[in-house]
Amino acid sequence: MESDADLIQRVLDGETAAYAEIVQRYERLVRAIAVGATRDHHRAEDIAQEAFVEAYRSLGSLRDASCFAAWLMRITDRVVARQVRSVVRVPVPAGDIEIESEHDACDLDSKEQIANLVSRLPEHERVVIGLRHFEGLSVNEVAQRLSRPVGTVTRQLSRAHSRLRGWWQQEERS
Repeated sequence: MESDADLIQRVLDGETAAYAEIVQRYERLVRAIAVGATRDHHRAEDIAQEAFVEAYRSLGSLRDASCFAAWLMRITDRVVARQVRSVVRVPVPAGDIEIESEHDACDLDSKEQIANLVSRLPEHERVVIGLRHFEGLSVNEVAQRLSRPVGTVTRQLSRAHSRLRGWWQQEERS
């Protein structure tokens, strides 16, 4: 699979069709962020489209193509914030994230609770959690997509899971 950096370079070199593959890679994640914020699938489609258009127009200003996923998430957050003024951080829908817990997080309240916890993660951890659990990529695929060593992705996932587990347990005690 071609890296994000390679695809971005192809787009910058004038091969605009390469951007379609970038959109295909990240559309579910961007849409999930928008749905998580708006709870409205139609608005989420509009937000996703606007985020991808804005990213395309700004692609030349991206300093490090290996950070594309995090950059795209920031753009999506800004688009959501413009459309929904009260949104500060946008959660990834928890229904698609498996958190190891003694409790089964299958009811809607628990899913929203987990989504709120995910939104508290540092951005680099939200990205790896989103790609690993929402997009369903393997750790190796996440590492390749982000142009990071597998060990780095593994540590980031481990830290994110640990934080989420701890926050979940605190919420359950409250």
